[in-house]
Amino acid sequence: MALVLRAKQCWDGIRSWAVSNFPDAYKSLLPGASEEEIEEAEEKLGWRLPTSVRLLYRFCNGQELPDESNDYQVLYSENDNYVGILGGYSFYEYYVNMQLFPLSLVVKMSQRFLPRLKLPTGSKRIIIAACCNLNKFFFLDCDDGMVYVGTRNLQTDGEMMSCAPFHVSNVLGDDESGFQKDAMLRWLEEYRNCLLNGTFHVHQDENMCSISLFPEDDSLCTEAVTCGVQVRCSAVFVPEHSTLKEENDKYMFSYRVRMRLLPSRAGHSMESCQLSCRHWVIKADDQAVNEVRGEAVVGMYPLLQENGEEFVYESCTPLRSCSGSIEGDFTFVPGSLGKPKGAEFIAIVARVPLLVPRYIF
Repeated sequence: MALVLRAKQCWDGIRSWAVSNFPDAYKSLLPGASEEEIEEAEEKLGWRLPTSVRLLYRFCNGQELPDESNDYQVLYSENDNYVGILGGYSFYEYYVNMQLFPLSLVVKMSQRFLPRLKLPTGSKRIIIAACCNLNKFFFLDCDDGMVYVGTRNLQTDGEMMSCAPFHVSNVLGDDESGFQKDAMLRWLEEYRNCLLNGTFHVHQDENMCSISLFPEDDSLCTEAVTCGVQVRCSAVFVPEHSTLKEENDKYMFSYRVRMRLLPSRAGHSMESCQLSCRHWVIKADDQAVNEVRGEAVVGMYPLLQENGEEFVYESCTPLRSCSGSIEGDFTFVPGSLGKPKGAEFIAIVARVPLLVPRYIF
């Protein structure tokens, strides 16, 4: 009964958040699968799903595809109707937006793609989620119950990393050892918590609306105000561009920077200012490993207007360790670069932690 209640509360929380914050995502969530549908999926796979996974699908059978007639083929191309309940991120021209598969697609995607990977003989891994461009995959191992994500070596040697801490319970175990294979449930519970506590927000850009995995909570999203310029910054771990094997550039992180010019009552008298240069210091285990100085940000020189729109951009950086940070500053000119109205000044970017999280989304 405890697992049943947890699975119900997990999906109740996700649905409650979605109906208030992201109605399109709420509408994409399917009703629970029947026992017959679960047994049919298990028969096609050739093994039984862990108890907690069966319960999760009983309360919600993943997400509806934008076009069911095309089934898995719809995932090969960008689609304006594609809604990912598991969120994502973007930087440069790279884009991730993760959809949780219904059982029918779990079976089809697993049978189609897993034979191409170099997995151990007898592996009972299945694909439970992916993004529309197939840049990123989440897997469930039905032997140990763990959720995994593919790394940048997924296609070459089947490398994956676990997405949740391993946990052993002596209560309601799935096998004689008492090992409770509830990692997917714990993983979704943590994701639900991040939605409900405001860590993850809905992000609207020019192309589409999505759940952003760039955290918004104060411990992970830092803020600094200098001469009226507010700079907010947070980072997200990018597992599909990371690896467990190489020593250098082992972990990839993307960071989002948001800047705006606050009203003049915030302690300045500028109506506008324009960015000219950037300066970043990247640290691994509190030791500086890279320092970057250059003009512009992502090829642009944003002009900030008092009470104007926020300027937002994303970039990325590799790191040799699973713990580090990024901090720096931007050089601004009051007025504009073409018509300066005072001496240039430095706007601080507060230190942003770069951490491989306990739960990877």
